[in-house]
Amino acid sequence: DGIYAYLSELSHRIDLTVELGLQSVHDKTAEIINRGHSFSEFETAFFRLKELGVRTVVHIINGLPRETDEMMLETARKLGKMRPDGVKIHLLHVINGTVLEKMYSEGNYFPMEPDRYVDITVRQLELLPPETVIERLTGDGDKNKLAAPLWSKNKIAVLGAIDKRQAQLDSFQGKNFV
Repeated sequence: DGIYAYLSELSHRIDLTVELGLQSVHDKTAEIINRGHSFSEFETAFFRLKELGVRTVVHIINGLPRETDEMMLETARKLGKMRPDGVKIHLLHVINGTVLEKMYSEGNYFPMEPDRYVDITVRQLELLPPETVIERLTGDGDKNKLAAPLWSKNKIAVLGAIDKRQAQLDSFQGKNFV
């Protein structure tokens, strides 16, 4: 309670944004990635911050282990209904020396291909409210430590592919938001 009170008071003095790492609405995925909290706990914190008027940005990650396209879309659908102030969409990067890199090298994890990432991201944008600020459409892995997917090193190409796909589909943020 003390932390919420402090954040509320602080948000009245400065431009404050709290960023929350949701990654996925699926608790099974949260266990795999050791997120450390359930979706229900995330919702409690999110709505408490919203209640206090604190600007809140939520991170989601596409390509998490064992997540299907429908699971990633469900994350965007549920998040959209919560109406966050901002969203940052990331691609899961395989970083050398991590547990994920071991899974990848043993053939137990397969990173997203570029076309699939672009398609999922475009479809997620359609599910998010038009007033939500999209603060990121893909992240940057440390190029010296990135094991995969190597195509993600060219961020401009990824952003261009998303833009092109939206134009091809006459797609836009909020198109399928309900």
